[in-house]
Amino acid sequence: MPELPEVETICRSLRPRLVGRSIVSVRVIRPFIANRSPEEFAREVAGRNIEDLSRHGKYLLLRLSRARGSAPADLIFHLMMAGRLIHRPPGAGPLPEVVARHTHLALILDDQSELAWADLRHFGRVHLVVGDARDEAPRGLRNLGPEPLAGDFTPAVLAARLLSRRAPVKQVLLDQRVVAGIGNIYADETLHRAGIHPGRRACSLTSDEVVALHAAIGQTLSEAIACRGTTVRSYVDGAGLPGGFQDRLRVYGRAGEACLRPGCKAVVERLRKGGRSSHFCPRCQREGTDVRNSCPDRL
Repeated sequence: MPELPEVETICRSLRPRLVGRSIVSVRVIRPFIANRSPEEFAREVAGRNIEDLSRHGKYLLLRLSRARGSAPADLIFHLMMAGRLIHRPPGAGPLPEVVARHTHLALILDDQSELAWADLRHFGRVHLVVGDARDEAPRGLRNLGPEPLAGDFTPAVLAARLLSRRAPVKQVLLDQRVVAGIGNIYADETLHRAGIHPGRRACSLTSDEVVALHAAIGQTLSEAIACRGTTVRSYVDGAGLPGGFQDRLRVYGRAGEACLRPGCKAVVERLRKGGRSSHFCPRCQREGTDVRNSCPDRL
């Protein structure tokens, strides 16, 4: 699933190609992906200018101008498991057959380029929100936690959100209401960098461990963005190019291989719990005793 670094990379690759362009026409190929009928969706979107493209958590927001006296609007894309937003310049060759077969939506722009939305798993959705109709926005977007790369995301903020939770820290990090944008790959990678076992109760972390985890979140996400995301299966950016962070993964997808931390040759293990897999180093990320994994009585 595209996580924060992948969605941010898509946003950065598409922004200069889209902002300032006008949407000439809209093709809704599969009606189930949108929150409105194909006819209403196309009628509301066509004729508007693209004013901005931004990211919030794992969501992409395309800001549209007013049209025919109506309020400004947003197109909110959630890529889910395998969604792709690909910009195709005028005269570009045909999409790969498998992508073309699963293209659900196309926006034709005033320079005759096309923004195609494809989803091989059919889980992604796009919401049209006109004006301040917040109830039309995805519930997940309305309930997002803080952005982990924002200046106001401090160790104290992270501590307040972790130390009231008895669930495993890996599970808590995946909760988008706690921190926005972190998924399975980057939760595993940040916990390894911080030296914290994924099964530790979130409320059992010490102050030093929270500081280490906060630093690891920022370092991992920033490095992944610099590498343009992680391509494990199908992820590509807005120009159709894969990422490069998969070559720097320390534990995710490396079960049975040696830990990459200098001086540690332990074998990376894979733990499956609650329908999700966690990858960790048993030497660098010790689970600890029952006492170490206990939570303060105040909870």
